[in-house]
Amino acid sequence: MNQKMIESSYLHCKQLCKDASTTFFSSFSALEYEKRCAVHAVYALCRWVDDIVDGDVEPIVVETEELLQATLERDIIIKNIHLGKQPANSEEIYIHRLMALVSIRNSLQRASEGKINSNDSLVFVALQDVFSRYPIRLQDFETIIEGMEDDLFTLRYNTWDDLRAYCYKVASAVGLILIEIYGYEDRAARLHAIDFGIQMQMINVLRDVNVDYESGRIYLPVEVLASHNLKVSDLANTNLAKNTSWKAFISEYFEVVRTHQKSAKHLFGYLDPRSRVQPKIMSDAYSQIFHQIIRSSGDVFTTPLKLTLYGKISLWVKINYLKVKAKIAPNMS
Repeated sequence: MNQKMIESSYLHCKQLCKDASTTFFSSFSALEYEKRCAVHAVYALCRWVDDIVDGDVEPIVVETEELLQATLERDIIIKNIHLGKQPANSEEIYIHRLMALVSIRNSLQRASEGKINSNDSLVFVALQDVFSRYPIRLQDFETIIEGMEDDLFTLRYNTWDDLRAYCYKVASAVGLILIEIYGYEDRAARLHAIDFGIQMQMINVLRDVNVDYESGRIYLPVEVLASHNLKVSDLANTNLAKNTSWKAFISEYFEVVRTHQKSAKHLFGYLDPRSRVQPKIMSDAYSQIFHQIIRSSGDVFTTPLKLTLYGKISLWVKINYLKVKAKIAPNMS
């Protein structure tokens, strides 16, 4: 692969990241150039698969007999895992989205083996270069894809451990890829990266209860809800936040999130000053949303939860402060 095409692929990934979130995109800027390009490529892939599953983009797939066969084989495996569960959409839409994920999985395998060529998506051209530069694991990308496959079904999660397992797939696995790019010396960093992903995704789950319920996705642990005399159908009640049972449930939810946050905050100490800027900003952004939910006594039903203008400005200020601090740290160039 010639260098010009590799550079073009990174620019493509950079633009995809910028279009997705200007706040998080800005947080990447503290990284050294090569690490920043690598992170853009990883996030571009994550955004792509997430959009496919959510139906935000119509996946363009070149269907071949080989790909169709691989998709049907994967379909059998997934339906055996989720025995008795039905796809969230029609069989046609489900197979089309699954085929897109299978195609991406195959391309990731080829990228890890250095077999991507100029006919492939620019995202994979960039990722092939990332695989050659950093000790990232194909297994972690496959775990992310598995989490996306789960979201093709109307699944229910019964316990906290079930929810943690899902969060690991769609968030912690991303963190495990990123810290291999950031660099670390103590493997304990991986444990804290796992908790970092879990707490962020649990906040996501809580923030998006309304949207997810409307689309048939229930991530809140059903058995825990039941222990507080709550049913899944109760989530349709916009006044649920006033219910004492919900208050008890949400209090337990807050404590589970805080447990993972206590571990997650130790991740920063394992990263160099420039590498820790991005996860710190992400942590602050999600903490702002989490505290909004706490201040509203768990009312995630009546008011959209998102970063306020003040919150965005404060993050922008902190990004620039951390960038200055990182660049004057010892042994940093």
